[in-house]
Amino acid sequence: MENSKKTMEKVVALCKNRGFIYPGSEIYGGLANTWDYGPLGSRLKNNVKDTWRKRFIQERRNSYEVDADILMHPRVWEASGHV
Repeated sequence: MENSKKTMEKVVALCKNRGFIYPGSEIYGGLANTWDYGPLGSRLKNNVKDTWRKRFIQERRNSYEVDADILMHPRVWEASGHV
């Protein structure tokens, strides 16, 4: 377990040094366990999203993308089985 923790610390340090991620709200003292995407991280995230969207939405028949609000009436969350 200790070895995997050190490996994760190395990966995070590399990502920070290369501009993929930065600690969230860093200029205001930071917020534990949150990350903001840097220029390369934003590009990587968008590439993953675009690839996923192409594979699972655009290349499938009868599959449609919907972009709904997260804030909804509680009945919507109950009806969908989320609460």
